[in-house]
Amino acid sequence: MYGILVLSLLILMIILVAIGKPSREYIGLILIITLLITRTISIEEFILYVNWDVLGLIVGMSMFSILLEESGIVELVSIYILRKTTSPRNILFLLTLTAGLVSIALENVTVVLLFAPIAFNIARKLGIKPTYMIIGIALASNMAGSATMIGDPPAIIVAGHYDLSFADFIIYNGKPSMFFITLVPMIISTYIYTILSTHEEVEPRIGIIQANKNSWEKTNNIVKDKSFLAEALLFLTIKITLLSIRETIKLPLTLIAVIGVGGLITTRILLHRDTESVKKSIREGFDWKLLLFLIGVFALSGAFAKYGLANKFAEALLKISGDNIFIITGILIWLSVAFSAVIDNTPYVATMIPVIDSIAENLGVEPLRIAWALLLGATLGGGITYIGASANLVAVRLLENRGYRVTFTDFIKKSLPFNLSNLLVGWLLYIVFWIIWF
Repeated sequence: MYGILVLSLLILMIILVAIGKPSREYIGLILIITLLITRTISIEEFILYVNWDVLGLIVGMSMFSILLEESGIVELVSIYILRKTTSPRNILFLLTLTAGLVSIALENVTVVLLFAPIAFNIARKLGIKPTYMIIGIALASNMAGSATMIGDPPAIIVAGHYDLSFADFIIYNGKPSMFFITLVPMIISTYIYTILSTHEEVEPRIGIIQANKNSWEKTNNIVKDKSFLAEALLFLTIKITLLSIRETIKLPLTLIAVIGVGGLITTRILLHRDTESVKKSIREGFDWKLLLFLIGVFALSGAFAKYGLANKFAEALLKISGDNIFIITGILIWLSVAFSAVIDNTPYVATMIPVIDSIAENLGVEPLRIAWALLLGATLGGGITYIGASANLVAVRLLENRGYRVTFTDFIKKSLPFNLSNLLVGWLLYIVFWIIWF
């Protein structure tokens, strides 16, 4: 009975998000209340299922992003890029690709929150909509997140279960691993995404460019408060360094976010009495609506895993494939894409790991051959909708805060070409490296 309720809630969530009513924070509240009142999950399970660490990172990084804008670093980077090129297509490709590459080492939400202010600033200066830039940044960061064992939670789960090293994600037993299977498709998809971006949203207003070009080229004193800039760069460097080595030093994401934003806030208040910037970061950085919806999604994903819905469906499909590893991995990739498009991929991957081990044992093959298929599909699926990955939801919320509404279908229209090319190229590389090569 509980499994049917969870599945019904999942379908209801998708429908409500798709039609855009009620607001997402109320959808999250409906999920939380229903799951708890019906005792589908207990209070203890609710606390366990919600990824509080990611939520803490989102709050901390959101506040830090506001302070980065106030410090002038966003303006500095934006002017530097515009001095090199004013072509929106070139800028879109550059920002999207760079975000994907940076996401190899940093958590996806962090990447979105770091790059979004730059994208918004450039879009404003060129007189174009920032929608494609922000969504492209989120899509690329999701895809590159599984290139290494430190970029994405599902990758960390797989690495921990199979005792993999950092190098194993690049080359394993002489064969290219997830680094190449995800990074090559991401680069190709970024190019395709740039080409297919609509004329309306990337065409600059020529008058605005001509009016501002001289100031971009001649301005030398872009940053008014150089001490603010220096402090922001210092704590940004500390934050990035800690995020890059967090698995080694065992620091939670929230603590790292607190160190970064807390350090910068402390210097602004104690050394400069700058309370206005601090108040603005708290006022604009704490987005309770986004947090409430994410809490509901995490709780539903946990319940989905608890009642083994993914396991039951996967096992039923895999039984019809026989002992053909090509068919099994193909089904697993597409199945993972479908599930990860509508539920958070972290609990899904954790739930499917025992299924992978069982399949590998029955076939007598290296478990990692099948685990890569799981990870590839889960990574790809998370980018199709904005409820499949936290980075996508953050990107959509940032756009809405600036007055750019992105519906469920709007996001899919933009993400589908990117993810379809990702899927086809990634699947082909996986087949060559891990099916044919063996």
